[in-house]
Amino acid sequence: MFRLLDAVAPKVALPSLVPVLFLCGLSLPLPAAAEKVDFVVHVSVDGLRPDAVTILGHAGAPNFYRLRAEGAFTDNARTDADYLGTLPNHITQITGRGVAGVAGHNYGDNREPPPRRTLHSHKGSYLASIFDVVHDHGLSTALFTGKEKFRIFRQSYDCLNGAPDRIGVDNGRNKIDRYVYLEDSKQLLQEYLSAMRAAPFNYSLLHLHDPDSAGHQAYWDVTPGSEYMKAVQRVDRMLGELLRLIESDARLAGRTVLVLTADHGGTYGSNHTILDSRKNYTIPFYVWGAAVPAAADLYRLNRRTRLEPGTGRPPYSASRQPIRGGDVANLALELLGLGPIEGSTINHAQDLEVRGRPPGAAPPP
Repeated sequence: MFRLLDAVAPKVALPSLVPVLFLCGLSLPLPAAAEKVDFVVHVSVDGLRPDAVTILGHAGAPNFYRLRAEGAFTDNARTDADYLGTLPNHITQITGRGVAGVAGHNYGDNREPPPRRTLHSHKGSYLASIFDVVHDHGLSTALFTGKEKFRIFRQSYDCLNGAPDRIGVDNGRNKIDRYVYLEDSKQLLQEYLSAMRAAPFNYSLLHLHDPDSAGHQAYWDVTPGSEYMKAVQRVDRMLGELLRLIESDARLAGRTVLVLTADHGGTYGSNHTILDSRKNYTIPFYVWGAAVPAAADLYRLNRRTRLEPGTGRPPYSASRQPIRGGDVANLALELLGLGPIEGSTINHAQDLEVRGRPPGAAPPP
């Protein structure tokens, strides 16, 4: 199932299959300094419970396990402190803000958005995102999604509703250079891989909905062989294709970091909105790629700035925060050598460490 949108930039060569495309001109990537990476691939696996991966084990989820063995990870990250819906948590992932409060993005609605709604109109003021920062520095961005409700991002950051670019060369108001919606994740992945082979995006968000869809239809049943676990294994195979691309493309190899997380988990009964269920609010957070240490515990790497939450659900008011899905936006920007999102509150200091100690730094006590 797909919908075709008009292309706004006629000079851009379009692939033969363009399921959902919204272009206002592509930005060319700038050379990266040695300490930066050139590309960040942000993978959000909708509804992924971390224990689904560990139950499957290496034999059942070899590519998830490769990310764990070769990168830094935790199975005990947290969603937004107050909301467990897909849209609220993905908005948190791209804005670096929690949902509630004056500083929050305030978008708690998880339904299909009306055609003219934007994050800004709902908030009452402009909500800057990772797409703004990357795009306004002359780098390229993309969002590939399996859920139509993600059009709220296209509506919010298009040629009309994106903020003016006030950094250096004017790259225009459209902050998402390529937007694709395809319900079929296999087809979505092939579109993504094809686009990355043609011209890699400096920052891209690839959203895979399969575990969430299976969880709602057949419960979050982590018994091997269940529909939910089959969906997790489909994602694992897709990750294998993605990793092969990164390693085989000379532009990407050694210059890319992949960050994988989720918006929420889920419990039996097809419900992931119960706030006091740790199976709902516990999510994975994996980082793999250039200069990321192998088999590293993210909480150990960040023991001075993050607190492992056990089974709890710490509020945003806690003095030391757990690692959250919302850390990803400012982490991706730090990896690209860019500063934090204006108005963000999660990882605004960009102090989530994923590449080991800085040169000359003492080891953690």
